[in-house]
Amino acid sequence: MPTDVRKLNEVDYALDITVPAEEIQAQITDALKKERGQISLKGFRPGKVPMGVVRKMVGKQVAVQVAEQAIGEAYRTAVVEPEEYEPIGNPRLVDMTFDVDDPQAELKAEVRFGVKPEFELAEMTGVPVTKLVRTFTEEDIDADLQRRLDMAAELMDEDEGTALTEDHVAIVDIQPVSEEGEPTGPVQREAQIVLANPDLREELKSALLGQAAGDEVRVELPHEHAADEETDHDDHVDRYRVTVQKVQRREVPEMTDEWVKEHTNGKTDTVEGLRAEAREEMERSWERRSRQSMESKMVESFVEAHSFPVPEALTEAALDAMLDELRERQPDKALPAGFDMEGYREQNRAQAENQVRWLLVKDKLVEEENLEVTNDDFEEEFARIAGDDGDVEMMRQFFTQNGQMLQQMGDHLLNQRVFDSLSKRFDIQEKTREDLEKEREEAKSE
Repeated sequence: MPTDVRKLNEVDYALDITVPAEEIQAQITDALKKERGQISLKGFRPGKVPMGVVRKMVGKQVAVQVAEQAIGEAYRTAVVEPEEYEPIGNPRLVDMTFDVDDPQAELKAEVRFGVKPEFELAEMTGVPVTKLVRTFTEEDIDADLQRRLDMAAELMDEDEGTALTEDHVAIVDIQPVSEEGEPTGPVQREAQIVLANPDLREELKSALLGQAAGDEVRVELPHEHAADEETDHDDHVDRYRVTVQKVQRREVPEMTDEWVKEHTNGKTDTVEGLRAEAREEMERSWERRSRQSMESKMVESFVEAHSFPVPEALTEAALDAMLDELRERQPDKALPAGFDMEGYREQNRAQAENQVRWLLVKDKLVEEENLEVTNDDFEEEFARIAGDDGDVEMMRQFFTQNGQMLQQMGDHLLNQRVFDSLSKRFDIQEKTREDLEKEREEAKSE
């Protein structure tokens, strides 16, 4: 079986395969004979169906299977077994010429494979990465406790024709629309909008005040930066058609020790205790989101600092994964009719390359710094998930009996090691939202 390996660039190779007609056809004949032994057809004894009939029944299917097996065998003998190359990822069949209907046809194929690029980890000393920090005030805690009361409020329908005030809850249908008012997305039905919510956008609140059931309003919401959002985005406006379905009044409970005890199922006994719990939850949530944002910035900067070529086979595999994820998000698990597959791949190619580049630099970082996850790490994670009152042994059994979940836990713990290591390579600068706003204003005035 003639084969030829061609170097396309530093990380990409092509394997040209030719299987002569007599060789591939002999393999197909042998495979058909095996199929013949499994075929039961009325009028013929088992295993005695004429080969011509067998070929008509399963010939094409068998020929394709034999061709694929021949290509796989050629790849193993030409690339894997000699150990001259160190292929990374799965090879890709980019071309195959084989006429399954021609009993004299030879097989020609081209397989692309990649090898691990050679590179050194970039020096990131002094490269700044921002970590957003925030101090929660008593007013923040008050707002959170009020939110809990609002969520526990009992809702009562108002009389028909009652106009919305700040004391009401609006039950509405919301549909995104274009600037001309044409629908651009599905309707979200019976959304609950608490008009007293301090986080409610003023544009939406002003549009709803004074409306009654059956009224319809248009709302335009310019983009706003979230409190933990560091970078600017392109300015845009989201437009909605909002239809009031019901007007309800809220009967909000009073914040007392008795309510707290009932609300927390006895976990907390006092209002002050709930305040402390609320502060801890808000600080923990902020720290998690702030760290995730910082980690994303570190990954982005670290990837940008490495310009080595990425094997095409890995990029294509990453694009395949993106498309699979896109299919999974569709109601029928299929891409829309007329979907521009090639256009999508080209549009997302740079992102796919960066995903692969990150995996490669992460693997090198893990290797150079001997990062690993130990049994003690798993035990600590089991205990953390179980909590103070949980059964650690039961948690351990649950994960060890589910190999996929245990693998996911190991990947998560290893990623924590990776980001801890990255944090030491960058200049982490803690800044508040106000600090960032001040920097933006100073930059604009320069």
